[in-house]
Amino acid sequence: MEIVMEIIFEIYLELVMLAVPEKTKSKTVKILAACLVALVLFGIIFLFGFGVDRVNAGHTATGVLCIGIALFIALAQVIAGLCLSGKSE
Repeated sequence: MEIVMEIIFEIYLELVMLAVPEKTKSKTVKILAACLVALVLFGIIFLFGFGVDRVNAGHTATGVLCIGIALFIALAQVIAGLCLSGKSE
């Protein structure tokens, strides 16, 4: 199970990093984009973990809402990465 989660995590990071521009005039833009991706990733992990904790504590509605929001943000981040990488090439 750990191997599957690791593979999924690596694929997710690869798709999200498409949002970071490869060829840019400013190195600052690349650093800011990478920091923004990392910040959103940590927020998603925290929100998902909080949702799992809420479900385990018996607050099912709140937990499912948090997990759903985390998955929605992750999906939106991947779609944005794919769209931004298509425009830069």
